[in-house]
Amino acid sequence: MKFWAHLRRKAPQTGLSATMITAALRTAAHGKHGFAAVIIPLLSLARPLPPLLVTSLAAGIPAFGLGEDVLKFGGEAGWKQFGLRDGLAELENVRPGKVLALSSVDKTRDASLDMSLSFDEGDAEMFIDNTGNYTLSVSEAVHAAGTAWARLGAGAAVFSKMLSATTPGAAAEAPLVITARRGGALFSAGRSIGDFSIEFWLYPGGMENGEEVLGWTAAVKNGAGVYKNQSLICTVSKNRIEWSIKNFFFAPKTERSISAESMDLSLASSAPIVPKLWSHHLLRFDGETGLLEYLVNGVLEDIAYTTSSGVEGGDIFMPVAGERGGFTLGKRFNGMIDNFRIHKRFVEQAALRRYSQSGRAQSVPIDLGAQNSAVLRVDAKGGAYGENRRNKSGDTGSFDFPGGAQIQFFIRGSDSLYSWDNAAWRTFTPGKPLNTVLGRYIELAAQFYPDGDFETTPYLEELNVVFARKSAPEPPPYLRAAVKDGCVELSWRPSKDDSVAGYIVYYGTASGDYFGEGSSSGPSPVDVGKRLSVSLDNLVNGVLYYFSVSSYDDLGQPGDYSREISARPLRISE
Repeated sequence: MKFWAHLRRKAPQTGLSATMITAALRTAAHGKHGFAAVIIPLLSLARPLPPLLVTSLAAGIPAFGLGEDVLKFGGEAGWKQFGLRDGLAELENVRPGKVLALSSVDKTRDASLDMSLSFDEGDAEMFIDNTGNYTLSVSEAVHAAGTAWARLGAGAAVFSKMLSATTPGAAAEAPLVITARRGGALFSAGRSIGDFSIEFWLYPGGMENGEEVLGWTAAVKNGAGVYKNQSLICTVSKNRIEWSIKNFFFAPKTERSISAESMDLSLASSAPIVPKLWSHHLLRFDGETGLLEYLVNGVLEDIAYTTSSGVEGGDIFMPVAGERGGFTLGKRFNGMIDNFRIHKRFVEQAALRRYSQSGRAQSVPIDLGAQNSAVLRVDAKGGAYGENRRNKSGDTGSFDFPGGAQIQFFIRGSDSLYSWDNAAWRTFTPGKPLNTVLGRYIELAAQFYPDGDFETTPYLEELNVVFARKSAPEPPPYLRAAVKDGCVELSWRPSKDDSVAGYIVYYGTASGDYFGEGSSSGPSPVDVGKRLSVSLDNLVNGVLYYFSVSSYDDLGQPGDYSREISARPLRISE
């Protein structure tokens, strides 16, 4: 209806009267041939449509018989038609508009998760623990990075010592504080922890000595009522990451007694951590053996046993969370942290891949406006994106990128919106001719594959479908009229178009307004099949009628109006 309202407003520019347009709407709603039988002949009378109207037609109104057309997806048009997605996301800040790319969000469901900070909320004040076990307090010194900088998902936490220095009070020393919300949390006060793993992604700005990435501090009271400081601290030293653990592991059966034994430990990475690159860090503990390991990017860096012997075997010292405890992230640290997690288990294999094996996007059925429409080609624009390939864009052609990242494209078509079982998918190369008649409706799909290291994703920026609707048949020539008493006999010569399956006769009492009624043949328009003449009786003598004829093909698609003629039925004798 918005189209018709716009057409009425633009009537003076098209040469069509508002009356003609209003009547066309009425007939389109009730006529046998519906929209197509009215709007196509109507447009054939109009002057060239103004740009805004042409845009409106291309955006959603079938432009029958208007020739080659383009449907645009992505870019300013967006990707809402590609709502069937698996493993994909819309990314910003890669190109001017949103692009489709593999999603780096970890969707695995892990029942052992005790804490999960994705930092995907888009605003640091909105950071939450997705398990609900912990409460976050975020200072003004912490900011949120977008998708372009995040290791996984849609964001990361950004920490800056410079911002911390300008932040008043305790927030400068503890920009992000995490405390247990309920007793079920693994690090709730006095809890015997058992197996645990702490993992996170780290993007250091400079690896300066003394930077603190992570800290757990609490108090442990012995049998005499004296509190001792408990800590588990992850800091930077000499371009390496060091873990310092004090009063956290306790000898069995003597926890918090006056003679309780606790064990102090330290672990460190053997290789330096490279600034301005993401690296994965995992500290994990096995309560059955007392094994404590530290891994970077899946590689074992250091190992310790929390046993009385210092090796496998002997009494195992187990972790116990102290009272009034809490975590701090990013204390005196320059850089980013992403996907911070604590598990209630010994994580055997960390998920280090940035992207999954593949992802797929599929469009909803797209209406080309007429049956047997031909898709001439599909143009595409995209590229590859990753930590080591920030943005390598490309135009139409092969979407195979260095390292193995790739997009494979598919298309299928049907003349029925509800029948796709026999419509086989076929692959195509963007920009190459298809020259295949697919039907009125098409569906598009794209399969995305990362590079061999799962670090780079291909992305799709634009997808443009270039197609041609089947041409409507030409109108019949030499339309003539013979008048009789209450009747007008019309005749015409056959159309020169071989695709003609029949003719439609239009009549009315005003030029261009073919909405006459009263004839026993029916109200205008009248489908006369392949006949080359028709008698319209029961007309009013003395009234001037206007007539036109159009042809239609075997799909019922009508063409333009023939030339208009007029005739007045008259009573021949008294």
